[in-house]
Amino acid sequence: MGGRMDRRAMLAGMGALSLNAIAVRAMSEAQASKPDGPIPPRPAMEAYVKPPQIEDVSLSPDGKRIALITRENGSFYLLTYEIATNKTNSLRLGDAKVRSVFWASNDHVLVSTSATVGLREYAGSRQEHFLAHILDIRTNSLKTLFERMDGFYNTVEGGLRRIKHEGKYWVTASNYRMNGEYPLCLYRFDLDSYRGRLVDEGFDDTRNWVLTPAGVPVARSNFNRVRKEWSLEFRGAKGGWKQVYKTKEAVDYPSLIGLGRTEQSVIIYIDAGDNAGEYLEISADGTFSEPLDKDGYNRGPMFHPTTKLFCGFARWDDWVKYEYNDPRLQKLADLCKGAMPGYNVTIYEFAEEDPRKVLIYGESSDDPGTYYFIDFGAGDSVPIGQNYPDLPYQWITQKKPIKYKAADGLEIHGYLTLPPNKVAKNLPLIVLPHGGPHARDTSSFDWESQLYASRGYAVLQPNFRGSTGYGDDFIVAGYGQWGRKMQTDLSDGVRYLAKDGTIDPKRVAIVGASYGGYAALAGATLDPGVYRCAVSVAGISDIKAMLSFDTNQTGSATSPVVLSLKRSVGEKKTLDEISPVNHVDKVTIPVLLIHGKDDIIVDIGQSRKMERALKNAGKDVTFIELKGEDHWQSVEAKRLEMSAAIIAFLEKHNPVT
Repeated sequence: MGGRMDRRAMLAGMGALSLNAIAVRAMSEAQASKPDGPIPPRPAMEAYVKPPQIEDVSLSPDGKRIALITRENGSFYLLTYEIATNKTNSLRLGDAKVRSVFWASNDHVLVSTSATVGLREYAGSRQEHFLAHILDIRTNSLKTLFERMDGFYNTVEGGLRRIKHEGKYWVTASNYRMNGEYPLCLYRFDLDSYRGRLVDEGFDDTRNWVLTPAGVPVARSNFNRVRKEWSLEFRGAKGGWKQVYKTKEAVDYPSLIGLGRTEQSVIIYIDAGDNAGEYLEISADGTFSEPLDKDGYNRGPMFHPTTKLFCGFARWDDWVKYEYNDPRLQKLADLCKGAMPGYNVTIYEFAEEDPRKVLIYGESSDDPGTYYFIDFGAGDSVPIGQNYPDLPYQWITQKKPIKYKAADGLEIHGYLTLPPNKVAKNLPLIVLPHGGPHARDTSSFDWESQLYASRGYAVLQPNFRGSTGYGDDFIVAGYGQWGRKMQTDLSDGVRYLAKDGTIDPKRVAIVGASYGGYAALAGATLDPGVYRCAVSVAGISDIKAMLSFDTNQTGSATSPVVLSLKRSVGEKKTLDEISPVNHVDKVTIPVLLIHGKDDIIVDIGQSRKMERALKNAGKDVTFIELKGEDHWQSVEAKRLEMSAAIIAFLEKHNPVT
C-alpha cells in the first residue's frame, strides 16, 4: 500500500442508497407509540451484531445540512441531506474503514478512514494509520489531505478541525515530515484548491496545538520520551514560542485540552501530583488558576460551538449531564433534554453559526438509539434515524445497575442485563468483562450484552477494580492485580447473583475481548471451578510477550504505553504466575480463541501461543483466525462470523436449557 490510499475504493459507486431507517423523516410515529400486542419472533443474530445504522453524524456550520455515515451490505456510504428541501445525496465509500465525518465547511465534508499498514519510518511492523478525505458535495470531487505533498505520507496524525480564516472555512491537520528529523507539522488546507499551507512546524515530540477559531496557534504541548518531560509553550506576539511550564512524568503527564475562558489562556488536564484529576486554566505568562472543578472524576470540559472558549463541564456516570457557564447554552441543553421525554439525551453537535440548531441523540429502555435535528429558533425538528431499526422493542432489555462486595470488602459496581420475556430466576449467566483494563462499562446500549440476553442468558458486566470512573484510588487498587483480585472481582459477582437465586452457578460462561479476553483465559486457568467454558477474543495469554510486543510497536522499552502496562500488571518476577499460557494444566473447560490477523494492539501470536499450549496439554480448544480483522471488530462480515461462532460455542457448552 506504501502509505497511499487508492481513492477508487472511495468512489466506487454513486447509486442512491435506499435505507428506510436512514431516510430522513422516515421514522414512523407508530414505532414511537409501541402498541400492545403479541411478542414478535426473536430477531436474527444479525439484527444485534450489524453495526448501528448511523455510525457518525454531523451538522453543517450553518445548520442547514446533515451528513452521516452508514453501512449497507458491508460497504460504507456517506449521506448528505439538505433540511429545507429534503434533498438527499448518497456516495458509496467502499470497504475502507470509515471512522468519522464532520463538515469542513457548508459545502465540504471531511471523512476520516484508517488502514492497517506498515510504513518504513514508523516503529513496529504495522500500525493503524489515519487518512482524511475532503468531499465537495457540489461536485462530488474527493481529495485526500497531504496527498502528493513532498516529504509526507498521505496520512494524518491529528489536529483535524474546522477554522474560519480570512472569511472562509479551512481545515487543519498535522503530520510528520519525513526528513530524518520527523517534525510534527500543522497545516491548513484550502477547501477549493486543496493546497496546504504550513501553520507551524513543531518537533518530533510535539503532541498537539490549541488554535483560535480563526486558526491562530495559541499553545502547543511536547513530550520528550527520553527525558520524560512534558512541556507547554505559548505563541508570542512575534511568532516565536515560549515555554511556560514543564514537568517530569513518565506515564501520567498532562494533556493540553483547549482554549480557556479567553483566547490568551488554555485548559490542561493534570494526571499526577497534588492536582491529579483536575482541569486547570493556564495563561500565557504561566499563571495557573485554581482547579476549575472539584466534583469528582466523571467529567470533561466543554467548549463553546462558536468561540471555542471553555464554557463548562459535562458530567457522566450512567449518562451525561451538562453544566454550562453560558446561560444561553444551558437553556438549550435543558431544552434538548426535554425534547425526548423518558430518554437519556446526548447533545451530539451544535451548529457553529447558530447554536439553536442542534443534533441530539437519545436512548431509552426500549429504544437503542435515535438521532434528531432540532431548530429551537424555528421550532422545527427532524428525526434522522435509529441505530437498530430491526430490533423490536420487546427484545430490548434494560441494563440494571448493581453493586456487590468483593471478598476483601471493596464495593464493585456493574450492570446486569436480563433476558427479555423470561423470569429472572436460576438463569444461565455470561460474565462479560470490559477491555482496557482501565476503562468501564455504562448503562448505554451494548449490542453484545443484548445479543446474549436475547438468547436466554443473563449478562454480568462488572466494573472491577482498576476500572475508570470511580476515582484514582479505585484504579490504583487494580495495580498488580491481574489474575488476582481483578479476577476474583468477577467471580465474586457470580457468587452474589447465585446467592439471590438470579443465576444458576452451574451454568456460567465467561466471554471477553482484549483485557476481557485475558480475563476469560484467567478464568479458565487462574480462577478454576467458576465457569463451564471461556471465550477469549484478542486476549492476552503471555504478559511478558505482550510487553515485548508493545516495546516493538512503540519503539522503546520506556514508552508511556509500556510503562503504563508494567505498572498495571505488577512486578516482573510475578508475570509468569499471572500469564494463562503457563497454567494450561489447570484448564478443565472448553476454550474458544478468536483473533483478527490485523490486530496491532494485541498480537495474534498471543492466541496462537495459547492454542499450542492447550493442544499440547490435550485440552479442548478451538481457534478462529479472522483475516483482515483488527482489534476493534471493524469489519462487519468478520464480526458476524465471530458472533456466530461464540453463540454456537455457548449454546453447546453452556446451554440455556
